[in-house]
Amino acid sequence: MAAQKQQQDRKQDQKQDQKQDTQQNQQQVLKHCKVAILATNGFEQVELLEPRKALDQAGAQTRVVSLKSGRIRGWNFTEWGDEVAVDATLDDAKPDDFDALMLPGGVMNPDTLRMNPPAVEFVRAFFDAGKPVAAICHAPWTIIEADCAAGRRIASWPSLKTDLRNAGAEWVDEEVCIDGNLVSSRKPDDIPAFSREAIKLFANPPEVSTEPQEDEDVATDASCALFVRLEAKPGREADVENFLREGLTLVEDEPGTTAWFGVRIGDSTFAIFDTFPDESGRQAHLSGRVAEALQAQAPDLLASAPVMERSDVLASKLPGHQESRARV
Repeated sequence: MAAQKQQQDRKQDQKQDQKQDTQQNQQQVLKHCKVAILATNGFEQVELLEPRKALDQAGAQTRVVSLKSGRIRGWNFTEWGDEVAVDATLDDAKPDDFDALMLPGGVMNPDTLRMNPPAVEFVRAFFDAGKPVAAICHAPWTIIEADCAAGRRIASWPSLKTDLRNAGAEWVDEEVCIDGNLVSSRKPDDIPAFSREAIKLFANPPEVSTEPQEDEDVATDASCALFVRLEAKPGREADVENFLREGLTLVEDEPGTTAWFGVRIGDSTFAIFDTFPDESGRQAHLSGRVAEALQAQAPDLLASAPVMERSDVLASKLPGHQESRARV
C-alpha cells in the first residue's frame, strides 16, 4: 500500500510540474513582443482591458498610444467607465518600435481616431510593414480610413457591414476571423476567442519579405491571389473596359505582382485577377496605383462596390517556369 501511495504521489507531482511548465510556456509565448494599443476617450473598456490582460499574461509588453498624454476614459457599455494611463502619444510613438498593433472598439474611440491623420498613418504603417494587427467591434473604421480593408475578410460590429463592403472588404459574422496579418472579432462576447487568436498571430506572424527578390524563379512565383468582380453601370461598359486596359501600364510598375489580368465576363460584368509571390506583394498591390485609381473611379463607373476575394494559389503554370507547379 505504501509503495502504491508513493507511486500515486510521484504521478501527481509530475502532473503538477507539467502544469507549471505549460503555464510558464504560455506566459513566455510573447516574450519580447512589443504591442501598441491605439485608443482614445470612449474606447469600449472591456475591449481594451481584457485583451491587454491576456497579452500581458502571455509575456507581451503592451503600451497604450493615444492622441494626447495623461489618461483616457473608457466607455463601460452604457456609461463612462475607468481611466487608463497613456504610455506614449502619437508624436512620440513610432510603428518601427512595435511588433504588433491592437485596436479596441467602442463607437466614439475609432470615430475620433479615423478623423486624426497621424492616427490613420500609424495604423497604415503596420499594414504596410506586414505586422500583425488585432481589431474588434468598431475598430475596423480606422482600418477603412487607412485604406487597408480592401480584399480582406473582416469581422466587426454589424453596423460596419456596409462600410466594410464599400471599402472592398468581405464582412463576416464570425466570432473571430483571421486574414493574413489581421485578426478581427465582432463584439465583447468574442473577447476570449479574439484574445486567443491575437496571441497566436502575434507569436507567429506571417512571414513578409522585405528584401528584393533577385532569384528569377522566386520572383515569378505565385502563392496568393486576388479576384475582383466589377459590375459596370448601364452605358459605362466601354469606360470600364478602357479602365482595365489602361490599368496594365500602372501594374507594370509593381515588382511584387506576378501576373495581372483584366477580363470581361459578361455584357456588363468585368473582373481583375492577379497573383503575387507572397503576402507583402499582395498588400503592396492593394495600396498601389491601380487600387487607388479603382477606388477613385468606382462611384462613377460601377453599379456597386467592387467585390474582392483573397485566395491562395494551389497550382500554377507561369511564364519563365520550366514546369507547372502544385502547392502542397
